[in-house]
Amino acid sequence: MFNIWISDHLDFLQHLPFIFSVAVGLFFVIGWCYGKFLLRTGGRLVIKATIASAIFGLSALVLGFTFSSAASHFDSRVNNIRAQAFTLNKVYQSVRSLNLVGQAALQQSLRDLLNLRLATFKNLKSLDELEERLQRWSDKLEEIDAAISTEAVNASAKDQALIDRYLRPQFNNLVDSFTTGALIAKNHPPLIIVEFLFIMLCVSALLGGCAMAVEKEEDWLLTAIYLILMAYALFVIFSLEFPNQLFDFDTLNRELLQLQNKMSLNSGVTK
Repeated sequence: MFNIWISDHLDFLQHLPFIFSVAVGLFFVIGWCYGKFLLRTGGRLVIKATIASAIFGLSALVLGFTFSSAASHFDSRVNNIRAQAFTLNKVYQSVRSLNLVGQAALQQSLRDLLNLRLATFKNLKSLDELEERLQRWSDKLEEIDAAISTEAVNASAKDQALIDRYLRPQFNNLVDSFTTGALIAKNHPPLIIVEFLFIMLCVSALLGGCAMAVEKEEDWLLTAIYLILMAYALFVIFSLEFPNQLFDFDTLNRELLQLQNKMSLNSGVTK
């Protein structure tokens, strides 16, 4: 049920690091309170070092796996953004250098494509909305493809040769980069892994808090440092995995925004 719910509330993702951090801190306190309760009531709790080490080790394994996966996905997204900006700029420059009948309209279509790309992940609420916005990429690319084909038919022999040699291959690369981007946008680990990470961190925090109280090894400075570092680690992981929800928009899309500004200046259009 959570998987279905989060698919319809993608804006909730930006709150996940805070929720995870609060939950870890809460379970740590609960474990500590339970340990104190056992000491006051004369109860006895034996925490086997081997079992505790296994639980902590498993938690570290899941945390490390999630971080590695998020970092890999982030690299793919950033590289794709650069590829989209590069290929779109190449096509735009090639169109500008040709003497085409519909040159102005074709340039405007390329600017519209860039605007669609930049608007795709703004205020995104659900996966259905994402699918709809990605479909607009496809529709606009088909429109540009048809316009280039029309220009190739109507162009002079010289321009036809330039279109076939330069513009058409560059446009094919543009289509590939945007198609890859559409696939990457939907590439995330199964939410069951995120749920497993949540459970393991909470169990580890509960066990750690209880052991600290029972063994009377209370060091609140180190505890605070641990909780702060854990909160920051979770923020980093979720920022890498969901950069469109947690990263600064201008920083993440810097190359595309620079290209948008360049196109606007070349056309005399104000953004």
